[in-house]
Amino acid sequence: MATNEQNKKIGIIGATKEGTEILELFSGNKGVEILFLADPDSSAPGMTMAKKMGIKTLNKPEVAIKNFKVDLVIECTGTPESMTMIADAVGSSGVVSANTLLMLSKVFSDQRGVANHQVFTDLANVRQEIDRNTRDVSKTLHGIEKISNELEVLAINAGIQASRAGEFGKGFAVVAGEVKSTARVARDLAGDIDRVISEISSMSKKIDHSLKKVL
Repeated sequence: MATNEQNKKIGIIGATKEGTEILELFSGNKGVEILFLADPDSSAPGMTMAKKMGIKTLNKPEVAIKNFKVDLVIECTGTPESMTMIADAVGSSGVVSANTLLMLSKVFSDQRGVANHQVFTDLANVRQEIDRNTRDVSKTLHGIEKISNELEVLAINAGIQASRAGEFGKGFAVVAGEVKSTARVARDLAGDIDRVISEISSMSKKIDHSLKKVL
């Protein structure tokens, strides 16, 4: 988390429509600290907004620039005289016009929208693939469970028949035992697969939750 010393300190000249947009743009940014808003018109909408936000307001831009040390001054009046005055005070590298900043903000916002759309598409495709594979595995699991049950029934019946055969059925009883053991192994594997399916389903739900965030 950025400290006050690490924050980029900015000043705003002009409480015009652009000035209020700049205030809104940076109001929720924890890495930026607005030190002042200066405009000769005390009743300008931006001045009222700045006061509500707890930002220092001044009526003389030149006094604000002289008394506040900032990393960047944003010029919102659009007048060459104001831009020249600020550049003379802080250097041309320390001033930017509001129109330029708002244009860049829109470009970045559009790029984020494109990136979010791509993320949404990729996640949606992954989720569909997971769901399709899960359905396929579930079908296979049902087949394994069916075979396991049939083997176990077969082994029980074979064991009964072997016991009836007495001495002659001992070898068959061993085979029946192996079949029953195999059925149990298959049932255990089916349980493991079922747990994996549950975990995959949980993953699919998390992806669905992420998709809603992207939207």
